[in-house]
Amino acid sequence: MYKIPNLVYANDKGEIFDHPTLKMAVRSANYDFVPYEAELIRLPDSSRLYFMPDTRPVAYDQEAANLTEFKGGNAVSVFLPPGFLRLFLPAYRKTKDYIMPLYAYTAVGYLDGHFVVPAIQVDDISKWNPANYDFSENFDKKVEDFLKNNPENRLYRQLAVCAVKYHCTAAKNVFYPRWECPMPTSPACNASCVGCISLQPAECCPSPQARLSFAPTPEEIADVALRHAEKARDPIISFGQGCEGDPVMAADNIAGAVKIIKKSMPSLTVNFNSNCSVPDKVKKVLDAGVDSVRVSLNSVVEETYNAYYRPRGYELADVVKSIEHVKEAGAFLQLNLLMFPGVSDRAGEAAALLDFIDEHKVDLIQTRNLNIDAELLFSHLRFGPEEIHGVKNLLRLIKKRRPEIQFGYFNRMKDDFYKNTGFPDLRPPKKGRSAI
Repeated sequence: MYKIPNLVYANDKGEIFDHPTLKMAVRSANYDFVPYEAELIRLPDSSRLYFMPDTRPVAYDQEAANLTEFKGGNAVSVFLPPGFLRLFLPAYRKTKDYIMPLYAYTAVGYLDGHFVVPAIQVDDISKWNPANYDFSENFDKKVEDFLKNNPENRLYRQLAVCAVKYHCTAAKNVFYPRWECPMPTSPACNASCVGCISLQPAECCPSPQARLSFAPTPEEIADVALRHAEKARDPIISFGQGCEGDPVMAADNIAGAVKIIKKSMPSLTVNFNSNCSVPDKVKKVLDAGVDSVRVSLNSVVEETYNAYYRPRGYELADVVKSIEHVKEAGAFLQLNLLMFPGVSDRAGEAAALLDFIDEHKVDLIQTRNLNIDAELLFSHLRFGPEEIHGVKNLLRLIKKRRPEIQFGYFNRMKDDFYKNTGFPDLRPPKKGRSAI
C-alpha cells in the first residue's frame, strides 16, 4: 500500500520540519491534489530546499479525507539541480500579495527518513553535477590568477563576474578550463519576457543577475572561444546566456566570430541559443558555420507564446521561419522548452506541440523548468477548463508520436548529437517495486 509522504513545512526562521499526521499535496495550474508514488523520486543530490515566506502549505488530512491549509508554518520548495524536470509545484496559499523571486518552485515531501520530490531526470548530469564545481573562495583566487595571465578581453571580465558573483557553472568552465564555454554577446533583446532573469522592471520581482552591458567584437569572441578550445576537454562554444538579451540581436558579430573560429577549428562544436525571432539573422549565423540551434519557446500556441515572451517587432511565425532555415542548413535542431506544470501539459498546448515537432522534425527537446511565480505567470495567461495530462504523460505522448526524438537538458558536442543517453526513463515502475 502506498504511504503518502508527510507534509514538509518551515517556521519563520527557515527551520524545516515534517508534520506527523498531515500529508504532502502538490499543485498543477490551480489544482491541488495528492501525487502518485510513481511521480516521486528521492531528493537529488545538490538540490536546495528553501521556504516560501508569507505562505501556508496545503496538505492532505487523511482522517478527514480532504485538503486543508496548515496554519502552523510556511510552505517549502526545492530548487532542483540541472538535469531534473519538475512535475508539480508546491501546494500553498499566500497570506499577502507579493511576487516571489524567479525560482523554479518544486513540491517536496518526507517519507521513510528522506525527502521526496515530484521530478524526473532528463539528462546525464555527470559533467554538470554541482559537486564537480568549486563554490568557495579558492575558486575566486583561480579566477583572479586567470585574469592576470590572460590578455585584456572584456568577455573574460564578464565571465568572471558570472562565475564568481552568480556562481554560473557554465562560466566556471572557462576558468578550469573544460567542457562548454558560454559566450554572452548581446545587451539588447526584442522580447520582454515575464520571467526574464536578466532584466525586470523595478516594480516586479528582481532579476537574479545583471545583464551584459556591452557588445563584444567578433575578435573578442573568437579569442575567448579559441583559447578555450585549445585547452579544454570536450569543448563546446555556446552563444545565448542568461546574463544577456538575445544573441539574435548580435548576429552580425556572432557570424563574424564563427567564421574566424571555424577557419581555425572547423571541427569545434558551436551552438546558438536564441529566440530565433529574426530569420535573416539566424540564416546568417548558420551560413557562418553554427552546428546546432536551440530555439527558446514556452509554447507553440501564439496566444500563450505572446503572453509570456511579449515580443517586440516579431511574431511566432518568424520563429517558425527560422526553424525552417535550421533544417535547410542541416543543423541540429533543439527546442529550449520552458515547461510549467498546468501550462505545458494542457490538452490544447500538448496537441499543438505534438503537431509542431512532427512537422518541423525537431531533433531534441531540452526540457527546462520555467523560473517564475505561479500567480504572476497565470495573471498573464487566459485558459478555460481543459484536461491537464501531467508533465510526464506529455513526454510519453511526444515519444509515442515521434519515437526518434530525444529529450535532454544540456548542449551536446557534434559527435553526441544523436546519442541515446537513456534519459528520461518513462517506463512505469516494475510491479511490487517502489519508485522511491
